[in-house]
Amino acid sequence: MEVGVLTLHNAFNFGAYLQAYALQKALIGMGHDVEFISLSGREASMRRIRTLLSKKPSKLVFNLRKYAAFRQAWKSINVNRTSYSKTRRHYDAVVIGSDEVWNIQNPTFAMMPEYFGRGLNAKNIITYAPSSSKTTYADVAQNPLLAEGMRNIHHFSARDRNTFEIVEKIVNKPVTMVLDPTFLVEYDEEVEEAGVNSHGYVLVYTYQFDRLKIEKTRRFARSRGLRLISPCFYNDWCDEVVPCTPFGFLGLIRDAEYVVTDTFHGSIFSILYGKHFGSYASEKIKVAALLSALGLADRELGGVDDIGSVLDARIDYGRVRTCIEQERDVSLNYLRQALAPAG
Repeated sequence: MEVGVLTLHNAFNFGAYLQAYALQKALIGMGHDVEFISLSGREASMRRIRTLLSKKPSKLVFNLRKYAAFRQAWKSINVNRTSYSKTRRHYDAVVIGSDEVWNIQNPTFAMMPEYFGRGLNAKNIITYAPSSSKTTYADVAQNPLLAEGMRNIHHFSARDRNTFEIVEKIVNKPVTMVLDPTFLVEYDEEVEEAGVNSHGYVLVYTYQFDRLKIEKTRRFARSRGLRLISPCFYNDWCDEVVPCTPFGFLGLIRDAEYVVTDTFHGSIFSILYGKHFGSYASEKIKVAALLSALGLADRELGGVDDIGSVLDARIDYGRVRTCIEQERDVSLNYLRQALAPAG
């Protein structure tokens, strides 16, 4: 079956890339031919590239190396780079998701009607783990074109409770709660060494920390004699910033002594690699919901002065993995059934 995927596959962050790659790998494993659909053209691509420009020479060099790393990684996902508005190519099925494709409150990307099921040339339209993040039912309902588009979708899943409830209110169809696609596959064949010389480090994965979080993280690293490594984002308060590939990022998490993060996928991969980690989850709904669902709400670093008390606390990863395996079965079964030929 020819399957088109609509997601945020070309952002300059590891989570966006790895959720797309993982969904592609899962679908190929089910026997499908997979192609990512481009909704934006060259102008939007140039806008993304311009965000990498900096007047600070060291940051500009870092960003250029990051761009080269992502260019290399994008070769591993099959993207139709012609804007869908020009091709309207037919697919046997289109998968919408995952990631925040329904977050119409996010100012960093354009709201495209195709994400809501409008204008898609496909026999079967399904969602896989979309997220609306802070977007509310009222936000969607007040735009009748979006609500109308969602009624074109044949099978629904959601990544979080807020999205689940929005879908339930708009369409009279069953909704399945599923895992983020990064939970669905293994990465043993893809993981790379990131070229970091020092062993014994704390991996810091954040777009940006405030002054207090920086000080607490640095104090913890000093107390343990560990270096601070920041991949993907130019956090120059760390000992080393690393413009690695997404698979190099996996290698950095795998080999880290500890992980300090505030991101959704930073938390996911810390869990998948069984790390001592902590997350500033309370400030981000999706991160807090993830940790709560896996019984890891105690990994919250907010309000904790000595973050070592959280980072050193034992995690029962046997219990966590059992929970993930159960939800993985539900998620994969949803995908198989939603993409099964009609009749």
